[in-house]
Amino acid sequence: MANTSVYRFVGPTTAITVTGTASTAVTITPAGNDQINYCGFLNTSGNPVAVTIAPVVQGSGTAAAAVLPTGGNSSQSFVLGISMSQPTVIAVPPLFSITAIGTSGTTLYVMPMADQS
Repeated sequence: MANTSVYRFVGPTTAITVTGTASTAVTITPAGNDQINYCGFLNTSGNPVAVTIAPVVQGSGTAAAAVLPTGGNSSQSFVLGISMSQPTVIAVPPLFSITAIGTSGTTLYVMPMADQS
């Protein structure tokens, strides 16, 4: 028996312009009523993008500035690879804030999703 995961979109896709400094925090509000939500992150540029997310609780809270980790240093951001042909899907809070950093001229696409099963 095949094991297939199917996601459905539960909100509009948000495009975030990424530069060499962390973007302004953007709140992503999925439209679904699922208790667990997912989000797809797509970077089609030739440069890596670091992303930081944080829950928004009762209308407040924003993600800290995203940081691209460098030799020997760590950050709370996760890094997306280059020239992605499909999004990376991760579990996220039902309502969350996001910041991103990378290289000027990069666009990050953020797509709220839910498990279709």
